[in-house]
Amino acid sequence: MRGIDVLMAINMAPEPPRFADIKAAVGLPNGTLHRLLAALIRRQLIRYDSHNKRYLTGSRVFDLARRTLDQSQVLRAARPELARLARLLGRPVCLCLADAGEIFVIDYEDPDATQSRVVRLWPRLAASDCAAGLAMLANLPADQRPALPTGGADLGLFRALGYATHLAARGGASAAAAICDDKGIPLAAISVAFDGSAAAPETLHEAGRLLAEAAHRAEANFGVSVATPAIVTEAPGPVPDSLTDHATGRDFMGENPVWSARDGRLYWLDILAPALRSLAPQSGHNTHRILPRVIGGLALAMDGRMIHLGQGGIFTHDPASGSQNLLLDPEPELPDNRFNTAAVDPGGCLWAGTMSLRNRPGTGALYRITPELGVRRVIGPVGLPKNCAFSPDGRQLYYTDGARKAILRHDLDIKSGSIGPEQILFSATSDSGLPNGIACDSEGMIWVAMLGGWSVWRLDPQGRVERRVALPVPMPTAVTLGGADMRRLFITSTYLRLPPGYSTIAPRSGNLFSIPVDIPGQPVRIFGGKA
Repeated sequence: MRGIDVLMAINMAPEPPRFADIKAAVGLPNGTLHRLLAALIRRQLIRYDSHNKRYLTGSRVFDLARRTLDQSQVLRAARPELARLARLLGRPVCLCLADAGEIFVIDYEDPDATQSRVVRLWPRLAASDCAAGLAMLANLPADQRPALPTGGADLGLFRALGYATHLAARGGASAAAAICDDKGIPLAAISVAFDGSAAAPETLHEAGRLLAEAAHRAEANFGVSVATPAIVTEAPGPVPDSLTDHATGRDFMGENPVWSARDGRLYWLDILAPALRSLAPQSGHNTHRILPRVIGGLALAMDGRMIHLGQGGIFTHDPASGSQNLLLDPEPELPDNRFNTAAVDPGGCLWAGTMSLRNRPGTGALYRITPELGVRRVIGPVGLPKNCAFSPDGRQLYYTDGARKAILRHDLDIKSGSIGPEQILFSATSDSGLPNGIACDSEGMIWVAMLGGWSVWRLDPQGRVERRVALPVPMPTAVTLGGADMRRLFITSTYLRLPPGYSTIAPRSGNLFSIPVDIPGQPVRIFGGKA
């Protein structure tokens, strides 16, 4: 304990202390203090500046801090929301944790990219003296709340609102929303502070609503109801030399890649940024457009626009202007649901599933939308539906159910959209990873991204494994076939839900990859077009 006291005295000093300063802080005899300092130096927890005769924090402390942050699942879950909110609000947004009745900042995002490497320090505050603390207190059961003064704050109101506000006695204000686990217990809070001139009540409450939405999404990122997928020990063989890393930048969660033969580009989503991504493979030119809402599904439309599916329904998207217009919302009574990945069948109809924003299985359904915007609920409830794929003749429908860890198959009448009884095509095992995004090639084989399995697999129509392709990342998310001759398999991935430590083991997680294949994909299908 005395060694910890010495380490704390050095780390918490307003400037690097001398021997006398440390002795005054901890009250130890000279000999004892010299021995403790020498032991801390040997372990690189502190270092001694012989020129100025002062003691400083050692490199091992920074290494421990980095590893702690890398292992924080709630930090990884909140980081996309911090970045998005900082851009939206135009001011730093913080992620806060509670510790012994106090609140401290564990991470932040600055709207000014030039400040991204600036080290900021925020003081620890009493939980009752900031919005982050009040938001977390409001979400604790009454019998678990510590006996802290709240300055008359209405915790019940904050709980009902989904966010808390706080006016500081010294001027300025803050708003915050708690990130909770599946039992409703707060894990952290996302917070933003305003100075006195920007602290109008309308400003605080508008920020509060945005923070509450962000915390809600972070809970889904964290997967409070769904465990982080287990990662198999190693890839099923060496990574092929033909694999291309397109160096488009890491996605929080890349999903729903779609090849556009019209402009020779691949489009895909980073659903948690949220952003629309694109790549011209020949030139390497890539784009990153921030979207106004969470979008989980993507398809091409006949008029050159795109179809975006996500929170709030199905939208048209103009790639030139970035504008979105609502087409329809099949589930207006389920505001906590969103659309997931989408696909177009050989008849030009759009198929997409819905799921809970919090990843809670069983709240969604699988829909078929005709070009005339007729909507049919084909299957429901569904656990956690992923994208559909179709056999070349349109007589087989495949889709992945994440909750059941399986790829399912149905006979399909392409004209009516009617389906036959369910058949299980493939079920995950302890050493396979989880089937996620799928695509069907022109031979009727099914390519599948094995989440947690360091690989993509090619299955035959009976579910037998025909080929495994190893990847340098454990969490591929989705696949599609594209390129000028449709003989390139594009693979998206994620780094957000990596287990602790895997950011170092697999640093390319979140990148876009591709490999050449012998059998081409099916012709590109467009919503409203006929095969």
